[in-house]
Amino acid sequence: MQIDIPSDIRALNSLSQSAAPTRDPEEELGRTAFLELMIAQVSNQDPLEPAKNEAFIAQLAQFSSVEGIQNLNESMDTLVASLRSGMAMGAAGLVGRNVLIQTSQTALNTSGGLGGTIEVDSASPNLVVDIFNSQGQVVKRLEMGAVERGEVRFNWDGLSEAGEQLPQDYYRVQAYTAIDGTRRDFAVNLPDQITSVSLTDQGLVANLAGGSSVPAIQIKEIQ
Repeated sequence: MQIDIPSDIRALNSLSQSAAPTRDPEEELGRTAFLELMIAQVSNQDPLEPAKNEAFIAQLAQFSSVEGIQNLNESMDTLVASLRSGMAMGAAGLVGRNVLIQTSQTALNTSGGLGGTIEVDSASPNLVVDIFNSQGQVVKRLEMGAVERGEVRFNWDGLSEAGEQLPQDYYRVQAYTAIDGTRRDFAVNLPDQITSVSLTDQGLVANLAGGSSVPAIQIKEIQ
């Protein structure tokens, strides 16, 4: 079964990347300091030229704004912390799942097959998929024929050109077309298994069985 990566994970992942605002308390004028400053101003004003009512009301309005902003910041910090915690708990459910990511190399699955998608950015009259073994030899060529612009799905049964089942190993996939003698390569999305997830300052990161790590936002599909 294949499902698209949930939009809420993408949204929360983006939120987690900006969830830790860096504010220097010494550079901020908090409500207490603002109130002390306003009281000091009133206490030391010139008796012959006291502050006008309009100015005093304006200062009170500023104080109210400062207090409201500070309360809003505190509420947002609490909300973001809660969302980050919930996202981490939800991401734990991804461990052990296969995902499609943009890469050119992956391993055969336990059934001896391999499937993925090709990002074709323009119509191609003769899309070709070459599969290489770990020694760099082409073991299979898939002739996909003419395809339209978009994501093109392909499947390889794990058999060589001679029809022999190839061993479990890492295989490299290249997709390209040749138009008027000019070769054009396309990006390939291949499956890999999530072994763990990490919540970093850059957002949710998926650690894969192949040894690489990718931001969750880069996951194309959860299988």
